[in-house]
Amino acid sequence: MEAKQKTKIYNLIVLDKSGSMSSIRTEAVNGYNETLGSIRATQLKFIEDQEHFVSLATFCGCGIQLVHDAVPIKDAQNLTRDQYRPCCRTPLYDAIGTSVNSIKNKLCPDSVAAVLVTIITDGEENSSREWSLDSITQLIEEQKKAGWMFSFIGAGEDVLKAAESISITNTREWCKSAEGTALVLEEENEARARFCRRLRNKLSSKMSQQDKIEIMTSLSESFYEGEDKEA
Repeated sequence: MEAKQKTKIYNLIVLDKSGSMSSIRTEAVNGYNETLGSIRATQLKFIEDQEHFVSLATFCGCGIQLVHDAVPIKDAQNLTRDQYRPCCRTPLYDAIGTSVNSIKNKLCPDSVAAVLVTIITDGEENSSREWSLDSITQLIEEQKKAGWMFSFIGAGEDVLKAAESISITNTREWCKSAEGTALVLEEENEARARFCRRLRNKLSSKMSQQDKIEIMTSLSESFYEGEDKEA
C-alpha cells in the first residue's frame, strides 16, 4: 500500500536580536523554546498527516544567523543564552528577505507546502543593506499568493503601521515585559496549533494545487481569529 502523503509545514521564526532586546533576553530564549515545544506537540498529534520543519533567524547589525534552517522538528535543538546575545541595530528587512528566500529555495515547485512566518521585533528597521521597503513588500506579497502566512509581533504603538507597510495584516502588539512576552507567544502558539488543525481537516490529497493554495490563503487571513470546534 502506498504511504500517505503528508503535508509539509515550515515554521519560520524571525527573532530580533538588536540591543534593545537585552532586557528580555531570557524571556526571548524561553519563549522560542516553548514555541518549539508547541510545534513538537502538534507534530505528535498529527503525525500521520503532517511533517513539521523549523527555521530560526536571529538578527542584529552584526548579521543574520540561521540558527535552524528548515530542520525537522525532531532535530531542532533548544536555543541557549549563548546563542542569543542582543547587540547593536535592526536590519529587519534583510532578516526577512534572507530567511524567507532560504525556505523558498528549498521548496519543490511542483508541490504545495504550508509556510508560517512569525516576525518578532521591538524596534523599527534601521540598518538593512540588501533589502528595501519596496523589495521586501514585493517578496511578502508574492509568497502570500502561494499561501504563505505572515504574522508580525511588535512592541509599541506603531505595530499595525509597521506591519501594513510590508503587507502583513496578522499583527499583535507586544508589551515588552516578562509577562507580556509570555502572553503574546502563548497566543501565537495557540494560533499556530489551530491553523495546523484546520489545515489537517480541510486539505485532501485529491485537491488540485490551486485549491490547496486557496485553502491555505483563507486560513492565513484568519490566523488570529477565535477558537473553532473542529477536533
